[in-house]
Amino acid sequence: MTQQLKDYIEVNRLCSELLFADWNEFLELLYDNGSYVEGVVWFEYVKVSEQKYSMGTGGYRDKNNPEYMYAETLIYNTDFNNNSLFEIKEYIESILEKYPRNLLLPSFCIKE
Repeated sequence: MTQQLKDYIEVNRLCSELLFADWNEFLELLYDNGSYVEGVVWFEYVKVSEQKYSMGTGGYRDKNNPEYMYAETLIYNTDFNNNSLFEIKEYIESILEKYPRNLLLPSFCIKE
């Protein structure tokens, strides 16, 4: 992993997962630095008090807004086999379109 990618992750990750407010920017940098996505796990951004109504179970409290959390869902895909940046973005957009009422964020499993 390049230093540029390590620095970006250190500054921009939302929790201990590779979860970012601007997933597109992260993906661009990831692929520009010779790495790629092996899998995507989805998190739903929800109020802690409303987690029981969300798609997610457990997760990480938002350190910038403690009333909210990133709840891990059962939506995931680990079948990416060196897919292109375009294909990964296409997949992400398809999931976001499928669940328009939920604030979902992708978390990435990466390969260097």
